[in-house]
Amino acid sequence: MAELRLNALKKTFGKTEVIHGLDLHIQSGEFCVFVGPSGCGKSTLLRLIAGLESVTSGDVMLEDQRVNQIPAAQRGLAMVFQSYALYPHMTVAQNLSFGLENMGMSRDEVASRVNEAARMLQIEDYLKRKPTQLSGGQRQRVAIGRAVVREPKVFLFDEPLSNLDAELRVAMRSEIAQLHKRLGNTMIYVTHDQVEAMTMADKIAVLRAGQLEHFGAPLTLYNRPNNLFVAGFIGSPRMNFIPAQVRAGTLQLTSATIPLAEHFATQNDQSVVVGIRAGHVSPSEQAHVHLTLNSIEQLGGETYHHGQLEDGTDFTWHCVGQSGYRIGDVIGLALEIDEIHLFDAETEQTLRKPN
Repeated sequence: MAELRLNALKKTFGKTEVIHGLDLHIQSGEFCVFVGPSGCGKSTLLRLIAGLESVTSGDVMLEDQRVNQIPAAQRGLAMVFQSYALYPHMTVAQNLSFGLENMGMSRDEVASRVNEAARMLQIEDYLKRKPTQLSGGQRQRVAIGRAVVREPKVFLFDEPLSNLDAELRVAMRSEIAQLHKRLGNTMIYVTHDQVEAMTMADKIAVLRAGQLEHFGAPLTLYNRPNNLFVAGFIGSPRMNFIPAQVRAGTLQLTSATIPLAEHFATQNDQSVVVGIRAGHVSPSEQAHVHLTLNSIEQLGGETYHHGQLEDGTDFTWHCVGQSGYRIGDVIGLALEIDEIHLFDAETEQTLRKPN
């Protein structure tokens, strides 16, 4: 296990700065997920930690040692790539043992590590097969096994499940989470899928355009996001946003007035954005908003209703069970007042007072 610190980390390619003075502290043994939209810098950040890219300025600190100038092979890290990167001409056993043999490890130790990794990842029956004879999930297990046998200080995963189908992704998510519990190593996992982040992580780092927007436990980010971007990125479906004005201790929407909770720090006549999740609204005669339906997703045990509010704002309402509404219906919805989030319309920062 190992503690990792990134201090004022910057990375530029030519004149383009892609990581902007980022600070991050990952505790020993934590499962940390880097999440964000495509191009936000999460894979670049992982490669800087691994030593596959050089740092422009700032420090990568591993167990209190500055490792900026230490080659990737000597950092004691192991990386699992999106493409598996297996040797096609080698058997599974040879893929697992190849790196250890190059390190000059004894034959008995190599065999012991390979057999233990194969048992742990349930690939014992495939040791004599070649990668082309394996399914996508089996190949991914081999790629993970190749990292496991090295017994690294930190595991680095770069979107390892993106090539798998939806059902297999769910299964592999669980397997990687269970692997972390068994090994206890520090793990850093890159994904653009916020569901993966929410279900696997001890801590999530939300990135946007090379900057850290929020770092914390999954439910902290879900329940108390720092800003509008994090609120919209974490949670599925994304949070609904409604423009509003602060007026005399209330929130003025297009067709309703809502009491303003005391835990928000606002000024009179301030332009704000009300955030509310799709499951925190319900049909009511005392409606705060009116939703005109243009799409309904019936999933059997739950239903998603999509449409627009009176001012044209896109909005989603989620309910448990099946729906009797039809496209074109107008539904009056009440917001759960205690579940409202509030953001400044200009800065997009949360207006919730600190605890």
